[in-house]
Amino acid sequence: MNTKSIRFRLTVWYALIFSVAMAVVFLAFYLLTQQSLLSHTDAAIATHNEKIVEIISQEDTTMNQSFINETQIFAQQFSEMPGMLLIIGDPYGKILYRSQNLGANESAVTDLLEKSANIIRPTFVNRNIGATPLRFGVFPAESDGQLQAIVLMGQPMDVIQKSLNTLTLTLIFVYLGLLVLTVSGGFLLARKALSPIAQVSKQLKKISAENLKERVPEPETGDEIEELSQTFNGLLDHLNEAFVRERQFIGDVAHELKTPVATLKGGIEVTISKIRTNEEYKKAFDETLIDVNRLSSTIKNILDLAWIGAENANLDDKHFDLSGALIELQEIATKLGSQKHLILKGEIEPDIVVGGAEDKLSRAVLNIIDNAIKYTPSGGSVVMSLRKKKGNAVIEVKDTGIGIPEKESEHIFERFYRGSKAAKTLGSGLGLAIAQGIIQAHRGNIEIKSKAGKGTSVTITLPLLRKSFISS
Repeated sequence: MNTKSIRFRLTVWYALIFSVAMAVVFLAFYLLTQQSLLSHTDAAIATHNEKIVEIISQEDTTMNQSFINETQIFAQQFSEMPGMLLIIGDPYGKILYRSQNLGANESAVTDLLEKSANIIRPTFVNRNIGATPLRFGVFPAESDGQLQAIVLMGQPMDVIQKSLNTLTLTLIFVYLGLLVLTVSGGFLLARKALSPIAQVSKQLKKISAENLKERVPEPETGDEIEELSQTFNGLLDHLNEAFVRERQFIGDVAHELKTPVATLKGGIEVTISKIRTNEEYKKAFDETLIDVNRLSSTIKNILDLAWIGAENANLDDKHFDLSGALIELQEIATKLGSQKHLILKGEIEPDIVVGGAEDKLSRAVLNIIDNAIKYTPSGGSVVMSLRKKKGNAVIEVKDTGIGIPEKESEHIFERFYRGSKAAKTLGSGLGLAIAQGIIQAHRGNIEIKSKAGKGTSVTITLPLLRKSFISS
């Protein structure tokens, strides 16, 4: 057995605690039984002593013949009890009367008498007379408030000792039996308690990157084991999502880089295939520059996708002036829209501060503005506004463009999706997906309302930063 296993340690602790508890209970039972037997013995001795004390109390201190006669009569009755001893001494420890069965052991009781010379209340002690253990009661006998004599009454303890020895052996055997049962029961209980964990461990060993959809069993026990299983399954959910995102990201990178790299490679191969004029080289370089710009834009999109897929816990530590950022975006939009003779308007409320990464949120809003400009015919208009509403910053971009067909609306946030009318326009189909991911990473929301031929309205909602955070 593995001594480092939880099962072994639980069994040992269970057995140790239970065995200590049993030992305390058995010891208490033994001591109470011993005390009970001694109390009964003491009571019997005290009962016998009452007659002697009564005789002594009626006599004077000279202990005359009448006292001796009465004492002998009582002692005769007392001696019929096997092993019982009766010794009477004066206040100074001198023996006045002794039982005949005391034999040659007078010195043992003389010592006890001397130690009891100043006794004022009954006392019980254990003393060996020869090889026999006895329970002695030491009683003062008084007359008119004066100590007349000291009475020693002894009763053999062999019966009590045998009873206690038998009880001790019985308790030892019962203790050992219960200890064996405790260890066995503790082992079985530990195995049963840890069985769900063993099942979880067994299932986890089967799970790899290829089958992350597998889950550990969740026992409906309502205890820590169920909670542990749920935690493992939650962790597996996160791992599965991370693997899916990683595979998707790798696929996205390959998909996005394949076309511009192939175009660049083909254009360069054609250009160097023969000697050309300066004008032909210039035209080839211009086309190459267009492809390089597309490749640069693609790399930015890939970096944004990687940022969206990562954990961005430090966003709460940043904040910026959203109003100022949108004013800068409005200037960029004006330059882009001027090429199509679009009317660009901005209605930006000042001093609106939000938390997060300024470059990422600016990128998301610019993607929305870029789409509005791309899909709005010449002479149309694009309006960008910013306002506060119910503790949020609300950005709205409206255009008078071609709109989005209803059947395509549910797909607009999918990566690489391009609608039927968007196919004629340059793009990767990642703009809205990136914008949505960035906004959601900032605990915001994006909503698009559009009708074919009637334009599109995009609303972005972001939580305002608390004033206390801004001041700090």
